[in-house]
Amino acid sequence: MKALIIPTASVLFFSLLTGCGKTTTISSNMELTGKWQLESIVQEDDTISKPATTKGVMDIGLNFKDKGELEGNTSTNILTGFYETAQQNTIQIGGGGTERAETSWGNLFVNALPSVNLYDLKTNRLVLYYENNNQLIFSRVQ
Repeated sequence: MKALIIPTASVLFFSLLTGCGKTTTISSNMELTGKWQLESIVQEDDTISKPATTKGVMDIGLNFKDKGELEGNTSTNILTGFYETAQQNTIQIGGGGTERAETSWGNLFVNALPSVNLYDLKTNRLVLYYENNNQLIFSRVQ
């Protein structure tokens, strides 16, 4: 009986380490800090790619700063706010910004951002998850 305890405990420990769910390489907010540019949005298995930038329209981006501060821009507006991460890849984002009319791309982003609740961070790629596994996919700028 004792011979089975150690192998069973090892298997149980390993399965806990490799459990289901989204995984991430992030260990603290420090790795999340920096500038990120929105590249695509996934909604109900449809991928919407970033449109070409036109005059008067900005690339959508977020700048995660130290101490939970957040800056960014939509297609036509400036954002300021906060972010907070926790265990199991949860994230809370809040704040506000200016109120000029958005492009359709900007509206997709603005409507999704308040619903973000999970994130996944890999080298130079950030995915923010919202509403039923929809995704905002960013690439690192700095």
